[in-house]
Amino acid sequence: MLNAVMFTSCKKHFNSSITAEGKDGIQPFSFNWETVDWMPTPAVVGQSLINPPWIGQGSITSIYGIDVVNDHKASDGWVLVYNTFNPNSPGPLQNPYFILYNKYRGLMRIYFYVTSPISNNSDYLVDGLTASTTGTTSLLNFLGNDIVDVSQNQLSYSQIEPGPPDGSAPLATRKWYMLQYELAYDPNIANTNYNNIQLSWYTNYNSISKISLGGPLIGSVNGTVGSSTSNINSSLLNGVDVVTTAGLSLAGSSAVNNASGNFSGVNPIVGPDGTITAYTPTTMNNKLGLSNETFTALQKGLNSAFSAATGNIPGAVAGLLSAIIGGSSSAQTVSLTLNAKLQLDGTSASRGSFPASPASVYVPGTIIDPIAAQGYIPLYANSLGIFNLSSKPIVNVNTTSIKVNQNGGTYYQYNNLYTVNTSSINYLWNSTVINSTSTGASIKNLKTEVVLIDPDLSANPVIGGNIGIIGTHTVITGSSVGTTYTVPRVQPRNNYVAVRITFDVVPNNGTTPKSTIIKTFLANLVNN
Repeated sequence: MLNAVMFTSCKKHFNSSITAEGKDGIQPFSFNWETVDWMPTPAVVGQSLINPPWIGQGSITSIYGIDVVNDHKASDGWVLVYNTFNPNSPGPLQNPYFILYNKYRGLMRIYFYVTSPISNNSDYLVDGLTASTTGTTSLLNFLGNDIVDVSQNQLSYSQIEPGPPDGSAPLATRKWYMLQYELAYDPNIANTNYNNIQLSWYTNYNSISKISLGGPLIGSVNGTVGSSTSNINSSLLNGVDVVTTAGLSLAGSSAVNNASGNFSGVNPIVGPDGTITAYTPTTMNNKLGLSNETFTALQKGLNSAFSAATGNIPGAVAGLLSAIIGGSSSAQTVSLTLNAKLQLDGTSASRGSFPASPASVYVPGTIIDPIAAQGYIPLYANSLGIFNLSSKPIVNVNTTSIKVNQNGGTYYQYNNLYTVNTSSINYLWNSTVINSTSTGASIKNLKTEVVLIDPDLSANPVIGGNIGIIGTHTVITGSSVGTTYTVPRVQPRNNYVAVRITFDVVPNNGTTPKSTIIKTFLANLVNN
């Protein structure tokens, strides 16, 4: 065991000027996470040195690509929100964590280090985030959804994290874990008392032998798969008996690039009673569990989006509905969500909770009384999230029809033109970020597009717009979208529409790279 003298002499790690300032609420210990050689830990018997999460023993490089690992610079918008590492602790730290938040991208990352022994054999980490509130909030509405319904607030979210691609055990003591969540802006947070809402997260472990996201079942989870808590828990308990809607979230460009190749999978054969009777082998072009067609479309959409972000090419996001591209000075990076159909197999072998789970914190931006508040109060006091919409947008459809002679008979030709009602879009911008100050940012290249979801193609309509596959959906997108049906009687109805919003967040300091945000919102269809 290293003695106290070695602890003192080896450390170059923190800004010791931050104190609690005599307040009852505990001010987390602040430190420079970019430059530390060792995390701030006390010089006490039983406390080992802990390296930062992006280098050294137990680092997150076993899970994430180098673009994600190196994406933590304060100059790129990352701020320290919470931290339980503390050199002044009277005893050894138990499962400490710290939380970073990117104010220009709306991403929150929880980095936690496991010190407690883990003896269970299990395959994957399952984590979740809950807004525990006396009312409601839209803060979690962007999680796991590539098409957001602003009329339905989501208060809980769970996700299955990917396993290490290098073959190392996913669960271990003295190991770092990172949880990422994309947060939506809720203007009501600024008027909410800290006692009326908390963010709570948990970390469990679970065994999963096979997973499908619309393609064949494969033997490993290679992307973060999330949905509402009830949907994920039902799948974990019941396996292939449940097919539920989920979101595949990918952090880092390598998450897609490294998933490409020739891989083996199986298609389950299900008996009359719903149980699997056998498997038939098959091959696939990805190891994410997506169908071959869906993965090819995802690759194409991501490559187009990277080209657009780099070269300022407008409109090159046809294959994506939800993504954050760029914003890092280290490398081109992305965080995206794709809708999928989730099936799991072999889920009941080992289940349990991580040590010291769940944990909860006050929500930054709420009205916090630093004297009355108990426990840690946030170092970052502003509201989270970049933007939101206050209500569903409207897509107008204009339909005209004429009689035509075709195939020796009389047919009806219906011409439908779908357009975005831009005056119906009520943006909610987070003014603590989107402002004219040197630390703020500006919104540029704002664009809206129609997304016609799963249109009826049985009558072979003439399409005006870009048609393609995004996740489980066939979509037609464009600044306006047209469909022309020539049918004997009534045309098919297409009522499932959304509005895709794309814009750049450009920091005013002139040095931080811009972020391109793509977000799609379910819309009301109104005849015009």
